[in-house]
Amino acid sequence: MRHVVSADGTEIAVYELGDASGPAVLLLHGFASSTQRNWIDAGWDRALAEAGFRGIGMDLRGHGDSGNPAGEDAYDVTRFFEDVDAVIRSLNLAPDSWLGCLGYSMGSRLAYRFAGANPDVFSALVLGGLPASDPFEGIDREMAVDALAGRVEATGPTAFVVQLATIFPEANPQVLLDVVFGVSRAPFRPGENPPAVPMLLMSGDKDDRADDTESIVAVAPDARFAPIPGRNHLNAITSRKFKGGAFEFFAEHLR
Repeated sequence: MRHVVSADGTEIAVYELGDASGPAVLLLHGFASSTQRNWIDAGWDRALAEAGFRGIGMDLRGHGDSGNPAGEDAYDVTRFFEDVDAVIRSLNLAPDSWLGCLGYSMGSRLAYRFAGANPDVFSALVLGGLPASDPFEGIDREMAVDALAGRVEATGPTAFVVQLATIFPEANPQVLLDVVFGVSRAPFRPGENPPAVPMLLMSGDKDDRADDTESIVAVAPDARFAPIPGRNHLNAITSRKFKGGAFEFFAEHLR
């Protein structure tokens, strides 16, 4: 693991996974997770190596071994864009290199937005657990703060955010709330500037957090959808069907 310094001075943790000689794929994990939790623990390191791909995992700011700047201003979507830029620049890829991106949940939303705004960076996207609606929109700030303090029991979508913010002992729940309210300043709208590159969308057929993923195909220029059988939002990441579908797609579009 190494660190890359982003535009505002935040250190972003970067991990090399898989086959170092293969086509490169940037890995963007989900909310409250990390490269370790989302990709390594779920078996993607070995799967990348077996499929012949180089994985570059980055811990999103506020997560894992990356920096945790204070305040929601530090978690505006543009800050995450700067982090992705910094990590990609650090790879020193040749101008004609093929670069893929694999995202999950919040990481999928980031990849989708970044690729739409930067059409010449990625050659293909595989996005898992991507809802067409924005799961951070409508989160009750007061309820979330009080729930973390043990004063109330959160309900509705706020309950799911609080659950995720407290699910791993190494996470900082207060920082993760800053992430939620920083990112939610720019709600996710898949019809606004969708990526033009080939894109595979996958979500669990029992995922009630991303049960509208397939609808994104209608607004994206070059997208297809495949379900992940028997999986929900929290366990789809370990699915062999997910891994197999991702690598088959990347093999088709990267070299």
